[in-house]
Amino acid sequence: MMNKKPFTLLSVVFAAAVFFSGLHMTPAIAADPGKTVNSLIAQMNNAVKKKAWNQAATYAKKIAVYYDDRKMYEPAAQYYALTDQYWTRYGKPDWGITSQIRGDHIRTVVDTYAEIPAVPGKKLEKFEPLTGMYVGMYPAGKPIKGSPAMAEQAFGKKHAIYLTYTRWRQTYPKTNSVFPVAYAEEIAKLGGAIQIGWEPMNGLDDVKDDEYVRQFAREAKASGIPVFLRYASEMNGEWVPWNGDPKKYIEKFRLIHDIMAEEAPNVTMVWSPNFLPRGNIDVYYPGDKYVDWVGFSLYIIPFSHGELKLGGNPIDYMKPLYDKYSKKPIMISEGAVSFYSYQLDKDYTKWGMGQLANYYAYMPRLLPQVKAMTYFDLDKRTTNYDNQNNNYDLHDRPEMLNTYIKLTSSPYFLTSVQDGAVPESAVTYKPLSQVRELSGKVKLFTYVKLPLGQQPYAVHLYDGKKLLLKRAYAPPFDMEVDFDQLPASGKLTVKVLDEKFRVLVTKEMPYQKSATVAFFGFQAMPSPL
Repeated sequence: MMNKKPFTLLSVVFAAAVFFSGLHMTPAIAADPGKTVNSLIAQMNNAVKKKAWNQAATYAKKIAVYYDDRKMYEPAAQYYALTDQYWTRYGKPDWGITSQIRGDHIRTVVDTYAEIPAVPGKKLEKFEPLTGMYVGMYPAGKPIKGSPAMAEQAFGKKHAIYLTYTRWRQTYPKTNSVFPVAYAEEIAKLGGAIQIGWEPMNGLDDVKDDEYVRQFAREAKASGIPVFLRYASEMNGEWVPWNGDPKKYIEKFRLIHDIMAEEAPNVTMVWSPNFLPRGNIDVYYPGDKYVDWVGFSLYIIPFSHGELKLGGNPIDYMKPLYDKYSKKPIMISEGAVSFYSYQLDKDYTKWGMGQLANYYAYMPRLLPQVKAMTYFDLDKRTTNYDNQNNNYDLHDRPEMLNTYIKLTSSPYFLTSVQDGAVPESAVTYKPLSQVRELSGKVKLFTYVKLPLGQQPYAVHLYDGKKLLLKRAYAPPFDMEVDFDQLPASGKLTVKVLDEKFRVLVTKEMPYQKSATVAFFGFQAMPSPL
């Protein structure tokens, strides 16, 4: 949605150091000499025994805040996770979201993954690649001015998908059309695909099987290019006029699907909520038969509603949605990183570069069913939007632009949409401890997430004798290790360093050249934040 009201960015717990899936009592935490927290823990445990989940959640939250206030982030994150779990058991899952979010913001995650060949699995959806990610763009930055052709010149690279928007019953007099024909023709010359945010601004009652819709479908077919039709997106948000009636929404989505299936075989239907609020997303799902791709709007901003949000991370935001909907190919339908907050008049370029790495270096590897990402390249101050608080225009910061170009130059990113597309090398990734065969030179990367958005500077990898094997200085901290030179089993040690080469986190990574699954933990150093 192009002009939505500001919405507080939240996040979710993903790949945490500790995940409580059952009825857990006191997690392993740092010893506390005071009586206050011990008393709270005892009361929480007693509430758990009685299955008084609302009381257990209340006590868990107090314990979490106790540790959080003292910057003891790991135990705090554990109790925030318990708070969320207990509210879910009480039947109020939404009540624990803010605790889940805070826990994610302060949690440390360090994991090393190994590259392995991708194996074809499920049947692919329309235009779904086997592996890889389509790189997309909403070309509204200052030097581009809405032109896909100018975008390719400005970025020096080809994009697979270009995004535009059209309102319900909008017409294009120059082409005598209701479909954005001129824009599609420009994209066709570049060999690209179009994503269309089709917005029923008159409400759902005006969505009918009439000549307008049929003409739109016929013109979509005539474009001759792949069309990702993102009809009535962000339906879970109160800022759109098609919010509020899930039953009617599903009826209209299915209607549009059926018309496109009949008239325009080059159209793939994208069902695309906003990543928040999460609690009401499921009720809008039209069903697997009617959805080709699942999309999400997902923006990362440093400041919102009076609070810094530096701990936010697109991977964490996506993980619970990914777990639920990854049976379909997923796209970030529109998303971006704000590197400048106009509310604070403050620059966050360094932080923004790290967030770009989360989108383009880590997300494709950690969440491989995310197979398209469309960057919303725009400075909000150049618009008449209600929310003009953030700048996403990559060309306004050379560091952001260069980071984007470097990250998307990987052969994993696909620049042409087609059924079953495959990048130059079809690979996927597994945690090192879960890889059953390790021999010869193996490509590794390390995912690092530090509390409150702190950015790592370097990752050093040591063998079992504490000898330095490899080092890397930019996400995703790629390394190549020759396992033929290592013992049959053992531990590699990862050290995460800041710019002054102080060790922030040390973690041991067990490996075994034959099939064995290992378990491991890490030791986090005190946070310098």
